[in-house]
Amino acid sequence: KLQFLYLIGDYTRPTPHTMTEVRCQHLLIKHQGSRNPISRRTGQSTANVTKAAAAAELQGYLEKAKGGADFGALCKERSDCGSFAKDGDLGMFGRGMMQKPFEDASFALQVGEISGICDSDSGLHIIKRIA
Repeated sequence: KLQFLYLIGDYTRPTPHTMTEVRCQHLLIKHQGSRNPISRRTGQSTANVTKAAAAAELQGYLEKAKGGADFGALCKERSDCGSFAKDGDLGMFGRGMMQKPFEDASFALQVGEISGICDSDSGLHIIKRIA
């Protein structure tokens, strides 16, 4: 669902500031600094995972994703978010529904584009916009 601004019979293209919702998949790796350092995929603590180790591991997944690997399969294999069970799909969400760094990264992406590493209170993410 996109919002268009109509100006005297003409319209402008939607921008990240006029879009009301996006749909994204994400791969989250939690670390010892995460606000809740428990993997939703395994139920195990991530308190022994340093942020640097999480970033290094996530960089490997980012390279696989940008190399054409199935993003959903990567999420299912490794994401620490409960969305791993849905191939990392978070469904549609609007502004103010996610942590600010995650929201900003999600709304800046074009459909099909994959972000770099995004740091939030939940941990480190890579995000793919799917709608």
